[in-house]
Amino acid sequence: MTGRPQPPASDAAEPAADGLRWSQDLTKSTRRGYSLLHSPLRITMGIGALIMIVGSFLPWAEGHLGFLHVQFGGFDRASDGLILTALGVVVLLVFVRSTDFLDAPDGARRWAPLIVGLMCVGLWLVGLQQSLITIESWRKEYGDGTIVAGWWVTGVGALIVGITGTFATLRHHDGQPSDRSVIVRKPRRSDAGPILTWLGAIGGMILGAAVALEIFPAISVSAPMVFMGGTGMILGAYLGRSVGNAIGGQHRTRMIGR
Repeated sequence: MTGRPQPPASDAAEPAADGLRWSQDLTKSTRRGYSLLHSPLRITMGIGALIMIVGSFLPWAEGHLGFLHVQFGGFDRASDGLILTALGVVVLLVFVRSTDFLDAPDGARRWAPLIVGLMCVGLWLVGLQQSLITIESWRKEYGDGTIVAGWWVTGVGALIVGITGTFATLRHHDGQPSDRSVIVRKPRRSDAGPILTWLGAIGGMILGAAVALEIFPAISVSAPMVFMGGTGMILGAYLGRSVGNAIGGQHRTRMIGR
């Protein structure tokens, strides 16, 4: 009515929209300059470490000796829960707070998350054996017992740390010498080699650790489990690679023959 040109509706609404936008500075560390909320790996490892620490303080096995209630936890006997708690604190203070380990292209820092994760899973399995031995000792004294939720809670945290640490180590990092491979694509027969290599390594490691748990007593199983699990991982990886390369080689031979 006044004859003055009215500004476009989009220009009028733009200041209001700017006020509703999320500012990345709100979640950015002023000291290091990174945003924790924008790093899913660090968040996942932190959650796993917290769950593992909480589970280490809970009972792993409970039972009774007559009318006496008894329980076994991570701080009894070899104190595997204490070691898991220390590893959880290391994850929170080192891996979660620093990007040097989860983003390192090579060297010891790159492999540290994988090693710590496998240690957490291994100690969790040792804790199961010690819990079962304790339950068996209760039964010899005319009692009984069972594994309770504390051991499972610890296992959830240990598996999260182990899987996340393994992924953080094995994924492609900026600056590493190898070429980036396409993750999302159609499967090929040439993928059989690397896939069977990893499956064989994981299967051999689990089988070697299981054999060590059956042969050696709980108080001395840690070193044999690492040795036998590592040997099984190497042999399984070699066998899986041989089978995978044979499958992929057949495919390549057919393609050449055409």
